[in-house]
Amino acid sequence: MTQDRLIITLPWPNPALFPNAKGGRHWATFQAPKVRARQDGFLAAKQALGRHTFSPSDRMPVSVMFAFPDRRNRDIEGCIGAIKHYVDGIAKALGVDDRIFRPWTLDDCLDTKGQGFVVVEIG
Repeated sequence: MTQDRLIITLPWPNPALFPNAKGGRHWATFQAPKVRARQDGFLAAKQALGRHTFSPSDRMPVSVMFAFPDRRNRDIEGCIGAIKHYVDGIAKALGVDDRIFRPWTLDDCLDTKGQGFVVVEIG
C-alpha cells in the first residue's frame, strides 16, 4: 500500500544541535549528536512507514509541531536549525532529496509531561 501522508514523532533535539549553542566550539564537538539525530530521523521515518511505500511528488508540504519541554522562550529559527539532521535522516529513509519538502508550516505548544518532542507531518 502506498502512503501520501506520513506522521513522524521525534524526541526533543539534543541541546548541542541548537545553532546558538555552538559558541565557537570545534565542529567535531557536535558530530556525535548530529549522527544520532540523523539515525533517529531515519529510524522514526522507517517505523512510521511500516510495510507501506511512500509516493513523493515534486513538492511535499511539511508541518512541524515543536512541543517545548518547558516555558522558556525559544527562537523558532533555532528550533528549525536543531531539527536539520532529523530532516536529513527522514529524507534518506524516504529516498528523496529534502529540497522537495516545501512549503513548511511551523507551530509550537507545551509538552505537559515536560520532556519535549517534535512531530513532523509530511504530505
